[in-house]
Amino acid sequence: MKDSQEVKDFYAGHSDEILKKRFESPEPLRRYAHRTEYESIIRLIPKGMSVFDAGCGEGVISILLAERGITSTGVDLSEPNVRAARKESEQRGYGHFTTFAQGDAEHLPFDDKSFDVVVSTHVLEHLPDLDQGARELTRVARKRVVVAMPTCLNFAAAAILGNDNGFWKLGKKSFVAFPWGILRVIGNVFGEGVQEGYAGSKDLPHIWRYPWVMRRRLERATGWKIVRFEASSLVFPYMKALLPLIRFLDRYKHLPLIRSFGYGSIAVLEPPA
Repeated sequence: MKDSQEVKDFYAGHSDEILKKRFESPEPLRRYAHRTEYESIIRLIPKGMSVFDAGCGEGVISILLAERGITSTGVDLSEPNVRAARKESEQRGYGHFTTFAQGDAEHLPFDDKSFDVVVSTHVLEHLPDLDQGARELTRVARKRVVVAMPTCLNFAAAAILGNDNGFWKLGKKSFVAFPWGILRVIGNVFGEGVQEGYAGSKDLPHIWRYPWVMRRRLERATGWKIVRFEASSLVFPYMKALLPLIRFLDRYKHLPLIRSFGYGSIAVLEPPA
């Protein structure tokens, strides 16, 4: 695994292209899974709150908030991401709602309790020190932190962890990758999760954690309480014909019996009473 500085050096110059590859993906399953997660996060932000997006990427959360007339601030370690976020926001006419800057999620450039709500979407799993990143989120938040992370108890996640070309399209590779991914999830059940790597490098941290590990790490690191936990989406791999069923199931993705089986998970943390 790369050391902390090597990881940060990589991300400082890396462009995620999340908007194009995921939010606007031509593949219905991929597009649905990511849009569902973003919309779920937006619904968890109370109206009238100041919002900060830690690890904002290309500014998708900020743009969705701006569409609802909500101002926000976003920080990302990647200079290309920050440039792209500013450009996209300006092109959509939302520049007066959004502020973007380059910054390190492990050392956020803000005072304690600077924002009502802090959002972190698929960021903590990339950090050299997840606990430090989680503590920073709660340090700069006053009322609520919303965290989305990849979790592995989902068949679409298993396809990715088996090194398939994607969960959104069945191919020859799928018949080996999918069962291999399931075996990896089962084989690591007593550990932290399954390491995928990122951007073609197995040496970059990107662990798909078990939901109970995600919950435990967040609460222990921050001292805050998880008041809501839900699946990002209960999407199935390969079968876009099942989208109507997936949409129906996602109406109940917060329920205890199924909330741990999402393609990723969302946790809402609030300070102890």
